[in-house]
Amino acid sequence: MFHYFLVLVFLVPWTAIWITLVILGKLVNPSGYAAHACGRMWAWGILATSRIKLEIDGLENINKNSQYIFISNHTSAFDIPAIYWGLKNKMGMLAKKQLKYVPFFGWAMWAAGHFFVDRKNHKEALAVMDQVTAQLAEDKSHSLAIFVEGTRSLDGQLSHFKKGAFLVSLNTGIPIVPVVINGAFKAKGKKDHRIVATTIRLSILAPMNIEDYGLDSRQKYIDDARDLFVKHYEPPN
Repeated sequence: MFHYFLVLVFLVPWTAIWITLVILGKLVNPSGYAAHACGRMWAWGILATSRIKLEIDGLENINKNSQYIFISNHTSAFDIPAIYWGLKNKMGMLAKKQLKYVPFFGWAMWAAGHFFVDRKNHKEALAVMDQVTAQLAEDKSHSLAIFVEGTRSLDGQLSHFKKGAFLVSLNTGIPIVPVVINGAFKAKGKKDHRIVATTIRLSILAPMNIEDYGLDSRQKYIDDARDLFVKHYEPPN
């Protein structure tokens, strides 16, 4: 419990520092590379202070300068810094629309290239995915990372995969890369008020062959991706 509160105390000033640097990074480097680098340093600090070690398998499957749609399972708040520090590709994540209006924090998320979506408004969410599609098509240096279940799992088990990432992939031709996260639920589950010093492992699988799928077979695309997670994910007992 002491460790948990220590991390919380550290989190506030650490985040404030890097929020400022992310915004400044966007101003001096509109391409977003500086802002992304600042975001990665924020993620490193969170993991280090929390005594979370990160192991990465499969980096040879991707090119840091190529464009992908990374999909991951989601069981812990540590999934975000793990993805951000573990993957070097300049990328944005999907975030709740409400965060966009948080002073400084929301501005930093925008500067870092994240995308905002209203999960309660299906029509608006689809419109946001159209915007994501357009932005990815315009900026080939920018990748997208999505927690494909939409929200954190309460029990650490895999849940239903949402279709948004797969529609964007099919509409842009950008391949999907499954990134399986193991160990994050042990570090801190959604309702836990403690942090366990442990190891989180990212398994970066080979990009899925988008030529095997089309809009009429998108459910197979989703099912095949989930099968890969079932094979490589180790749910908690």
